[in-house]
Amino acid sequence: MRGATQGPEVSLEQVLESRDQRAQDQRQWLARGGVLVCMTLNMPGPRKRFPLADAAFRQGERLLEDQLAGGGLTVLERQEMDRPAGLEYFLRVQGRPDQAKDCALALEERPPLGRLLDIDVFDQDGRQISRRQLGRPPRQCLLCPRPAAECARSRAHGIQAAAEKAISLMNEYFDGQFVQFCASQAQRALLHEAACGPKPGLVDNRNSGAHRDMDQFSFLNSAAALGEYFRQAAWQGVRFKGPPEELLARLRPLGLAAEREMRAATGGANTHKGAIFSLGVLCGGAGLLYGRGEPLCPERLLTLGGRIAASAAGDFNRAGEDTAGRRLYRQMGAQGARGQAAAGFPGAKLALEALDQCLSRGFGWNAACCGALCALMAQTEDTNLLHRGGREGLEYVRWKARGIWENLSSEETFLSQMAALDTLLTDQNLSPGGCADLLATALFARFVSAWTE
Repeated sequence: MRGATQGPEVSLEQVLESRDQRAQDQRQWLARGGVLVCMTLNMPGPRKRFPLADAAFRQGERLLEDQLAGGGLTVLERQEMDRPAGLEYFLRVQGRPDQAKDCALALEERPPLGRLLDIDVFDQDGRQISRRQLGRPPRQCLLCPRPAAECARSRAHGIQAAAEKAISLMNEYFDGQFVQFCASQAQRALLHEAACGPKPGLVDNRNSGAHRDMDQFSFLNSAAALGEYFRQAAWQGVRFKGPPEELLARLRPLGLAAEREMRAATGGANTHKGAIFSLGVLCGGAGLLYGRGEPLCPERLLTLGGRIAASAAGDFNRAGEDTAGRRLYRQMGAQGARGQAAAGFPGAKLALEALDQCLSRGFGWNAACCGALCALMAQTEDTNLLHRGGREGLEYVRWKARGIWENLSSEETFLSQMAALDTLLTDQNLSPGGCADLLATALFARFVSAWTE
């Protein structure tokens, strides 16, 4: 939808015809009683109808109804008028005219989309309620602080500049809606990963697994703290104009700040460091796809994430803090979350396939998420397992998980087997934390692909 601004030009005659028809319709609606609310879109220039404008107007319809309901007014009748010179929305409401106008002004003054909505209110006798009657100042011009009527009379700004500003405000609204959706789906993915169980060796609502410094509430606190990070990562993608390989440099500073937020929220525990990297890359990738008007599907997003994260595979060869991840890379060549991301998230793609397989067998959502985790444990080179149990510990977990996954039977039996494996891994201090991050990554790719404008 972003940037979809192609549409037919309308003539002055069509504009005047729409105005006359609107006045006639208003008289008919007023004859039926109640307060009349009429909304149009302020779209300067000869192009009034195009996909972005129509989508913005229909968002305005929903916002207007919410505003009226919040103000205690009841909608008795509603109708969208489809005219060449622009969509119109008529509502007949029950309540006081000044209340309806107050609601209309509250929406008109709400940036960015409200600035483009013209909402007229008429009392039962057909008198239009003005801003002045409610003691409100004249409406401001889109392009300067002066009253809009004054600028229109003097033609202070060109039509092209006003049209570009209107389109910019529409894009700003939808961009904001998208990045908020993206952030909420990233948090949702973390919450679903934290909630599902039993998860062998991991924190769930049954126990803390092999972790002594955190519990399920640590993960909930961490997920709650990361919303702004995910939002900013998505914004970077929406605004980015260069090749995907250069986006990572914009995301890294945000990720470092997010790690500090995570530790502040968890009392110092490392709940989501790997997920911060992976989900930050994918939020940026989702923003990039959205900003370019490209399809947002899991496979496409994960593959694009690989392009964004391509340079991360070289981090181990650069100077920096001697972390556990760097030591594992030197000793075993394990690349962890960076390697998964740079390869296009093969683990997340595997998890999505496993999730669908479990759902097709009739598993509930919780068991399906655990099934995807089990499939990951059976194949993934999890650096958390390497750190805690070495190569032997990793292969032990793979062997046990493979035995469960390859002999998948009923949901009840499967969950019982996962609970038994949880006891074994907890006793041996083994935790497949990297697999848990990949599960959250897969869930995000699935969730965010549901975006519709």
